[in-house]
Amino acid sequence: MRIPGQSGEVHTAVQVLGNTLRVAILRELAAGPATRAAISAALGVTEQSLSRQIALLEEKGVVSTDVLPGRGRPTRHHLQTARLEQLERALTSYLHSHR
Repeated sequence: MRIPGQSGEVHTAVQVLGNTLRVAILRELAAGPATRAAISAALGVTEQSLSRQIALLEEKGVVSTDVLPGRGRPTRHHLQTARLEQLERALTSYLHSHR
């Protein structure tokens, strides 16, 4: 749902940051690139649980993914820090604009 006065960036920021698992994924990736298996192990959730969340983070431009060589097409995920900071600024500006 979009509220009047909220920009598309604010809406995206809430989508990205409004889920505890997505925030935990971003925190893991802030330490450096990681595979889905490594993120799964660190967070104590199944790789299947991560799939939809990582897909949304990729769609919003906050995470990028490389396919690594090897059996089963393993992937490595990277935090797109500049995009995350852009969304953080949009949300912060929105939160403090109504005084």
